[in-house]
Amino acid sequence: MLLEAPGHQGSNKRNMNRNLVKILNCYKAQCASNSPKPCWIRRSTPLPYGINLHGRFLYETGLGETARLLHNALSTQGIDVAIKNIDLKNRPYENDLEHLMSKSLPYNFSMTICGLTALRGIRHQICAQKHNIVFFLWELDKIPSKFVSYLKKFDTIWVPSNFIFQTLREHGFDNVELVKHPIALPSLTPEFFNVTGTLKILFYFDYDSYPKRKNPEAAVHAFKQAFPNGEDVSLTIKTRGTNDQGRRSWLAKQTSNDPRINVIDALLSRNEINALIESHHVFLSLHRSEGLGLGCAEALAAGNAVIATDYGGSTEFIGTRTGFPVAWSPVQVGSEDYILSGDSTWAEPSVDHAAELLRSIYENPMDAKERVKNGYYHLLENHSLSATGFDMVNRLERLRNKNME
Repeated sequence: MLLEAPGHQGSNKRNMNRNLVKILNCYKAQCASNSPKPCWIRRSTPLPYGINLHGRFLYETGLGETARLLHNALSTQGIDVAIKNIDLKNRPYENDLEHLMSKSLPYNFSMTICGLTALRGIRHQICAQKHNIVFFLWELDKIPSKFVSYLKKFDTIWVPSNFIFQTLREHGFDNVELVKHPIALPSLTPEFFNVTGTLKILFYFDYDSYPKRKNPEAAVHAFKQAFPNGEDVSLTIKTRGTNDQGRRSWLAKQTSNDPRINVIDALLSRNEINALIESHHVFLSLHRSEGLGLGCAEALAAGNAVIATDYGGSTEFIGTRTGFPVAWSPVQVGSEDYILSGDSTWAEPSVDHAAELLRSIYENPMDAKERVKNGYYHLLENHSLSATGFDMVNRLERLRNKNME
């Protein structure tokens, strides 16, 4: 009788354990209920060309909107797309898209849309037979080593801003690609910065999503500094959530002291958010960091002027030609200011400069109108659903040809 060497027996046991984990993941997390499992055992049968999307499709969050926009962009190109919702516990959701959820995820490409903190659980979406892409968003300039290892499990990393791209390159990733984020543009060209009567300014943030990053206090201070004499202006602050840490009462005090400041404290649908943006003239984002800054792009697409900290992902859309970038200074991220902050730094926007920019828009609307027009056409050329969908499908074709070599 032939006996295997002890080392060989240990290797077989490790392989069996790894395969068992992969099989459990297939049944637990990776694919929809009707997907053949595990598909990677049948490698001789190639999977059909197309892309499976894993994302928070049913939730009114930034990542949820990104997932929906990526789906819509890819759908303009005729490529087969299947989608699976990633559950977000204890979060209200919209069920309008439930009928689109796929009962199988059969295609050869799979893309997971997520931020850094979700990688711990979502890494189980990785399938051994498919080419696995992560569309990745993150707001800080450092990534903890454990999460670097999670990201390395993906074959390809797509990121929507040069800010994230440079962060990943500095962490040693050479499989990262800068892919422009799709933006939903109106079917008709908007009236650019069309102000009649009160100049309406919009700012929004979420109490449950580290408001220190969105910086609502700076927005209020800049507004009051810019317009101290009762000018015909208003500031709307849209918020929601439960973890307000005293900010709710602080905002209530601001509104009682200045009737020009209004607070909308509610969960709004996508259509209601769009209507809110369209009813204002200026979008204010004095963020300390953004992975992308989708609100800035949405406001620009609606024909609004955008004032934004000149840091992070918003610089993809907002420069001196397309908007009003705000000067900033680097500061350390506090341990309680944001999750997994480590030794990261972010931007402290200048309230003085933001106030100057608000005042300049009020006093020189024609300049603002010209910048808004430039910004809109920048989005149309680079970030429309058809333009970004075309780019993504071309990238998939190149990956497909490379995988077949």
